[in-house]
Amino acid sequence: MDQRQLQAFVITAQELHFGRAAERLNLTGPPLGRLIRTLEDRIGTPLLTRTTRRVTLTPAGQAFLPQAQAILAQMDGAASLARRTASGHAGHLRLGYLGAASLHLLPRLWRHMTATHPDIQIDATELCTPDQRQALLSGELDAGLMALPVWHDRLSARPLIRIPLLAALPSTHPLAGRTSLHLRELAAEEWLTCTPYATTLPPEQVQALCQAFGVLPRIRAVGGTESAVVGRVAAGQGVTLVPQPLVNPRQDGVTFVPLEDGVTLDVGLVTCRDASNPALGALLGSLAAVTGLMGES
Repeated sequence: MDQRQLQAFVITAQELHFGRAAERLNLTGPPLGRLIRTLEDRIGTPLLTRTTRRVTLTPAGQAFLPQAQAILAQMDGAASLARRTASGHAGHLRLGYLGAASLHLLPRLWRHMTATHPDIQIDATELCTPDQRQALLSGELDAGLMALPVWHDRLSARPLIRIPLLAALPSTHPLAGRTSLHLRELAAEEWLTCTPYATTLPPEQVQALCQAFGVLPRIRAVGGTESAVVGRVAAGQGVTLVPQPLVNPRQDGVTFVPLEDGVTLDVGLVTCRDASNPALGALLGSLAAVTGLMGES
């Protein structure tokens, strides 16, 4: 059975008159009759009783009518969903995000997307920047909120927000008592960073930051989460940078010192340059509304 056969039966069942049903369907009587007979042959039983004066539903037709109407409604809904998905008003987005973005940006983005595009489902996963980058390149993510810069020819980055960074020092460090620091004062330190699933800066972001302020860092990666890195700082094994929203002032053995250089964690939306998910347009629109896009690289 096909959609035209179901429509022919439903309209005829509503009108109980072949002439009026044919007019509504822009058909003449014989083609309408053939559509219904083909449907009845497919089902294996008459659905309508026809006389020269009237048309009535058989018991089978009465049972079949609501099901046929539901099938037509489902087909219309599926077609509408397909059109809305193609136009970016519905669909599914796989989004990665940095831990700092979960506090500063993600709640506003989620509220705006829910209000403006309720038919777009977002699956969000917290991942550090290197893991997000790899997931984008392998097709496991559609977009990522991650630390910038991200250096890869296949990736496009749109800066979004800047989050102040604080230096995390061992409490016994000679500079721990300072009210603020310049980044260059930590040039001789060993910088700790972590991967995977962490929120401290990955090596390339630390390197870019330090080079911007004339520092050539010595970087050592630490396995585990951000708390593992901060634990290493407490043990005197190095220093790190922590986004302001994630600072825990009660952390034992660690002092968080503001940086006078205006050092920030730059968070951006990163996608593949050949990304084809139509829902990305809605995501960009919501990000522009809650932050104002700063550009594209």
